[in-house]
Amino acid sequence: MIAAVCGIALFLAAAAFAVWSFMAYTEQKTDVEGKTKLAVAEAVKRQSEEDQKKFNEEYKKPYLDFSSPSEYGRVSFEYPRTWSVYVENDGSNRRDYKAYLHPVAVPPISDRSNLYAVRLEIINQDYDDVLRQYEQLLKRGDLSSSTPEYNGHASTRLDGRFSETVRGSVVLMRVRDKTIRLSSDAETFKDDFAQLLSTIDFIN
Repeated sequence: MIAAVCGIALFLAAAAFAVWSFMAYTEQKTDVEGKTKLAVAEAVKRQSEEDQKKFNEEYKKPYLDFSSPSEYGRVSFEYPRTWSVYVENDGSNRRDYKAYLHPVAVPPISDRSNLYAVRLEIINQDYDDVLRQYEQLLKRGDLSSSTPEYNGHASTRLDGRFSETVRGSVVLMRVRDKTIRLSSDAETFKDDFAQLLSTIDFIN
């Protein structure tokens, strides 16, 4: 009798352990499979994003040529073919030359809160006077200053926070008795801005 009871107890214990082991195995297998599927899904998403980014960059080519009038130093550079250009003022009225460049369509310039990928201004003002406009922002530490050259043209470059909504870059260059101001209103466009600057040229 005792032997039978012990045998039954051992059998039940073995059966319980077997059930527990199977459930643990099933749970672990499900967890591993879930993690594997999640990892695969994340890898596919990353690859898709990288492929889309490469496609977007390639779609910008071939780059288009931009140039301002000769009386404004014929400032020229290349910009993505997927961008649009809007010239607000061509300088014919002796005012500052102003042009805006932006992907797809240029937002209305009547709304001064709009941000633009690139702004080009050729200002009828001395270089030092234009640079002085940023003194307070530099003193406060909102902007950092550097002096890079682009295609042999000296410049002053300002990077940082220009206002509550504008965090980007401004590049100033002398052209004759005027000042070139190239700016980008958001860090989103920093790679395109760098590409554009690498092709800039003008006649002094």
